[in-house]
Amino acid sequence: MIELCGKLVRDTLDELLDPATTALVVIDMQQGAVSAGGAIGDSGHDLSMMPAVVEACGQAIAAARANGVPVFHIRVENLPDGASSPAAWLRALYTAANGRPIDLGRLSLKGDPATDFCEPCMPEAGEVVITKRRPSAFVGTELALLLRSQGIESVALVGVSTGGCVEATLRDAVHNDFYAVLLEDAVGAYDTVVHDAAMTVMKARHDVCSLKEAVAVWESASRGASMSSSLHGVR
Repeated sequence: MIELCGKLVRDTLDELLDPATTALVVIDMQQGAVSAGGAIGDSGHDLSMMPAVVEACGQAIAAARANGVPVFHIRVENLPDGASSPAAWLRALYTAANGRPIDLGRLSLKGDPATDFCEPCMPEAGEVVITKRRPSAFVGTELALLLRSQGIESVALVGVSTGGCVEATLRDAVHNDFYAVLLEDAVGAYDTVVHDAAMTVMKARHDVCSLKEAVAVWESASRGASMSSSLHGVR
């Protein structure tokens, strides 16, 4: 801990990612976001980063479950006929497509199988699923309420896309007074230039670590808790 303005503030990675007060937030790991067949994959977006991101997110989820870290699954789901997308938001989506002919009417459309989670990142029973309409998982959702209800103070973030929903959620996590750590090798985008630029910005302003480092923290804490329980049992 360090002291800032007379308050104790978490500082080390062990403190920031303490399994007792941390949740893994998995952003938009949906079939249409990571593979061909949805509006993104069929529009010419570069999906080359997606296989590695899917694998890394699957590993992060498995490690969280094994070490008592709650998993929160985020999905974007738009209503048919643009009912959840006013003109200004459609303009933002159109601009973000950067000239690619993306069909915004098919983008994460409610009821489309492409909106389902990809296989390695499927929620298990009891895990929270948050549905959003905008990039940040905090905008118009109950994410902050549910995190606090479970005593969560820190979030570890993984998923897609780096300069869009991931960055927006990371920023809003901090704005909602959570500690936030980005797992840098478990995020990806549809443009490597945008990915690299977003990572530069986030590294300058937020806590960032590798998946391996995060898992090491969780496993170390679990071993410590197990050892403590064993010692108390002996007594």
